[in-house]
Amino acid sequence: MKHTKFQISIRSVWALMLALGMMTTISQAWAAGFPDKPVTLVVGSTPGSAPDTIARIVANRMSESLGQPVVVENRPGAAGSIGASSVARAEPDGYTLMMMTAVHSISPSVRDDLTYSFADDFQAVGMVASVPLLFVVNNDLGTKDMAAFIERAKQGDIFYSTPGIGTIQHLATEDFAKSAGIKMTIVPYKGGGAATKAVIANEVQLFFAGIPPALPHVKNGALTALGISTPKRSAAAPDVPTFQELGFEGYDVDNWHALYVPAGTPADVIGKLSKALNDAIALPDTAEKFLSVGASPNPNTPEIQDAFGISEIARWKNVIETNQIELGK
Repeated sequence: MKHTKFQISIRSVWALMLALGMMTTISQAWAAGFPDKPVTLVVGSTPGSAPDTIARIVANRMSESLGQPVVVENRPGAAGSIGASSVARAEPDGYTLMMMTAVHSISPSVRDDLTYSFADDFQAVGMVASVPLLFVVNNDLGTKDMAAFIERAKQGDIFYSTPGIGTIQHLATEDFAKSAGIKMTIVPYKGGGAATKAVIANEVQLFFAGIPPALPHVKNGALTALGISTPKRSAAAPDVPTFQELGFEGYDVDNWHALYVPAGTPADVIGKLSKALNDAIALPDTAEKFLSVGASPNPNTPEIQDAFGISEIARWKNVIETNQIELGK
């Protein structure tokens, strides 16, 4: 019997639909048994760092929800790109997670040696926490509020510390300087602790710091905090105004932390991980523990986080190009 091309085409379509339906059924059945072994959560920084601390808090709670251990594995180096590169190459089965931070959305614009694409090689599970930056200045400046600091900065000779070129602290400071109509000179240090001590010693006049290294010095009077970078005040420093409160409309710098998996991970598996994550960060004691690193829970969905991550890549690229920031690549 002779078949027409139309009949063959119809049969091909039905065969494809049947195959896809079987694949979906298999995927759902496989996801129903997920996880049946420990899950690894990779952190691209050293033990004791903010990402590591946040990851361990969340991992413990996710383990309870998933019924399997979530084991934190530190793979530090190259601003988190060593860990990210290993996760990008992992099997997309939900058993390998990555704690991404804002630096991963900056890296595509500041590093030429990346072996992965944040945009193409990862899918989001969801946001974990917001981690604002604290704008601290040396007391010898005699500036007790932001308006006084800006007036002083317009006179010149203001130096600021960062934990490196191309870090979120570096870019946040340059973005602020443009908004304020001032110019300052960068002095890179090795790490946030050293950058904070440099302000106390008056080697530099300011630092856009992570809360943990700076807040104790604010509380004991060694430093003055003039502003915080996120739209909401931090529970760790409730008396410090936001930049939006200070008149910098739309200024929002969040050193966010979020969970990602390799691209191609089944949607049902991502859904399970997302639920476990959001259940974990909804617990009251999670918020209390986050405070130790100046973080606050910030749950969302995989779809929202995927879109946010992509927007952050474009946002930081624009900051670098608009401000003509020298990166020494």
